[in-house]
Amino acid sequence: MSAPPVPRLHLPLVPDETLRPTLAAAPRIALSDVGGGPAAGPPSRVAFAASTRTLVVLFEVEAEPPLRVAAPDGGTVYEDECVEVFVADPGDPAFYREVVVSPAGARYGAEVRNPDESRETWTLRPGRLPAGLEVEVSGEPAGDVPSRWDRWRCRLVLPWRSLSTSGILPTPGSERRLNAFRIARGRTTRYLALSPTLRASPPDFHVPSRFARLLFAGPPAAV
Repeated sequence: MSAPPVPRLHLPLVPDETLRPTLAAAPRIALSDVGGGPAAGPPSRVAFAASTRTLVVLFEVEAEPPLRVAAPDGGTVYEDECVEVFVADPGDPAFYREVVVSPAGARYGAEVRNPDESRETWTLRPGRLPAGLEVEVSGEPAGDVPSRWDRWRCRLVLPWRSLSTSGILPTPGSERRLNAFRIARGRTTRYLALSPTLRASPPDFHVPSRFARLLFAGPPAAV
């Protein structure tokens, strides 16, 4: 059986001042099991908005507390309940930035070069968050500790200049590769992806050939 195609997402490049309303109106895309099957358990969704200077990613997930929330900022956040985004360099699709965020707002960043799609041969540079990264996390029940949240949101703001070695900005008609993930670590553990990597035993997100394609257009015409 042939592998399913990677998602192709059409994204308008809007003015910076309209990023928030554009994100609020953007379609929510359900994440699937990393192996390619339907996702079990509470839903997880992601949405995107972009200008020529900035990429914004919004995760909205439901959870099954108690959640594992233990790592400090800069620590092994990927071992907690978390969301992740990987963005490939436009000049080298095997080179990508990884950003991971937990419900507590702890962050982990890395630069990865992975042409063989193998942890045995990759080059991993941990401790590297993109310059200018902004993270905003909230959850429910409001006022409770993150480990007891049954739903939470994470908004990431990523300057395009910090997502490529040459600082190339997107233009209408251009393309970027990225993937979005969620690791649910509550009463059960699940590995979810925007574009399934088809590696479930063991789960592996680091498959750049399976990254989704972002196809950019100009801003919508005024009515």
